[in-house]
Amino acid sequence: MSIEAILSEIKKKESFLITTHMNPEGDAIGSALALAIALSSIGKRVSVYTMDPIPKILRFLPYSAIVRQVKGVDEWFDAVITVDCGDLERVGFLIKDKIPADILINIDHHITNPGFGTLNFVAEAVAAAELVYQIIRKLGIPVTTEIATCVYTAIMTETGSFRYSNTTHHAFRVAEEMVSFGANPWVIAEHVYNRNSMGRIKLLGQILANLGISDNGKISWIIVREQMYKDTGTAKEDVEDIINFPRSIEGVEVAVLFRESGHDWKISLRSNGKIDVSTLASEFGGGGHSMAAGCMIKDKSLEEVMRQVITRVEEALPQ
Repeated sequence: MSIEAILSEIKKKESFLITTHMNPEGDAIGSALALAIALSSIGKRVSVYTMDPIPKILRFLPYSAIVRQVKGVDEWFDAVITVDCGDLERVGFLIKDKIPADILINIDHHITNPGFGTLNFVAEAVAAAELVYQIIRKLGIPVTTEIATCVYTAIMTETGSFRYSNTTHHAFRVAEEMVSFGANPWVIAEHVYNRNSMGRIKLLGQILANLGISDNGKISWIIVREQMYKDTGTAKEDVEDIINFPRSIEGVEVAVLFRESGHDWKISLRSNGKIDVSTLASEFGGGGHSMAAGCMIKDKSLEEVMRQVITRVEEALPQ
């Protein structure tokens, strides 16, 4: 839909809750903070809540300290805005029929997004931050260094430092504009990519020690058990981007990460271009993009989950 209705509501409303998906990464946090900083600059009252904490590598972002980790909301807002969230359930602490606001605004770039908001701005883009940036500019809000840093970080991480197939000329153009507004590519990259803890390196070693690959070499997978976090002093945020190791193996078409989460398994899928993994993820109740998607499978053993997922990937691969 046109973003004009969203712009109109933002201008009229005074208090906003901005949130994103569980286990937030660069685009989620960058988009939320960029929008929060922008709306605050024009006198709006803004709160940013997430189910899970901001990953350590993103805590350098301007105003990251305003983000509150919550399990529920007992306040009322004029509007709730979700960014980079393919489905309302992925927020974790919001219930569809009990939104704590007059309206729900959904800003997202996932092709599988069902349009769950009262107002929806769901469009094809490299990152949700591109859509947030459009809104900021159309509202006439000056882009500060702080906003630029958040938007640049979102686009950089979502494109894998401009290496992924989703990188477009528009992504480069927006990134260039962010640099012109004060974003520092070197400083941002140092924080995001060169701040590994010893624990994370040990975790990586444990995960890769048990890397699996199919007989035809086209599917590779890794498994992350919760005990690994205890053994290495890490957390689930330290698994971010580790799926790129099996994906980088020559000949692999699809990489799969199986991450234990209580009695459930979180599945991440990455494609090297020959199959649309968002379609596969949707079959298991998830979603995402053609090259990167995910889902959650509940109350099943690892063996059963692996059999279901890997079998389905095998069937989807071109013969």
